[in-house]
Amino acid sequence: MDDYDPGKTFVTHMRYLEKIKDYWDTRSEGYSLQIAKEMEEKKDDFYRPYFQDMQSGSSVLDVGCGPGFFSLLLTSLGLKVTAADYSEGMLKKAKELIRKNSSKEVEFIRADAQNLPFANESFDAVVSRNLVWNLEEPEKAFSEWLRVLKPGGKLLIFDGNHYCYLFNKDYAAVQNDVEKVSNHILLDVKTNVIDEIAKDLPLSKRIRPEWDEEVLKSLGAKNVETEILLWEGEKESVPVRFVVKAEK
Repeated sequence: MDDYDPGKTFVTHMRYLEKIKDYWDTRSEGYSLQIAKEMEEKKDDFYRPYFQDMQSGSSVLDVGCGPGFFSLLLTSLGLKVTAADYSEGMLKKAKELIRKNSSKEVEFIRADAQNLPFANESFDAVVSRNLVWNLEEPEKAFSEWLRVLKPGGKLLIFDGNHYCYLFNKDYAAVQNDVEKVSNHILLDVKTNVIDEIAKDLPLSKRIRPEWDEEVLKSLGAKNVETEILLWEGEKESVPVRFVVKAEK
């Protein structure tokens, strides 16, 4: 693979990147409160085991860091964290969270997860949470994440089938149950913008994590594994939330 050229012009077909950014800017305050609630409920204890085998001092990219939930957790484990998000509002909240709760340094950078501004083989691990579903070019994002991973580096993707109910009757049937277990804090922000955009996003029409596994393997990822974190539906037949694990 050629070395990354920071001056390179990427060809993209993305229509909604700025609108998605603007939406998450408006959601940053409520999402930050949501993260604070998760921290109070010790939700980080659930995720901690997924990162325990990462050696102290390892470099980790938290892509789509949001208000900094993973970034804070990763720094507490002695990892060297770079937190990236395309939303300035989310980065502001992430900086506030780290400043308030950690003495460790975190590098913050505004970056599009589908066009990363990092050299090849920059990180020992790449992690993301609640990001991939709202990407216009998720396969390109996966390719980028693998590009910036060092050989043997780890990839951890936590996500969900958030808008499959628009196109799949099984998901439509359980959507009310899914909403009941969500902890969204909207602060009167209307979701109609992202609801409309989601109709055109590719992963709203894909059942995951099967899609993730197939794409990552096609991109050359190794040891690809998936785990369903939340099932819904009759006989728990509908995967709602999941984690995908892979290596470069």
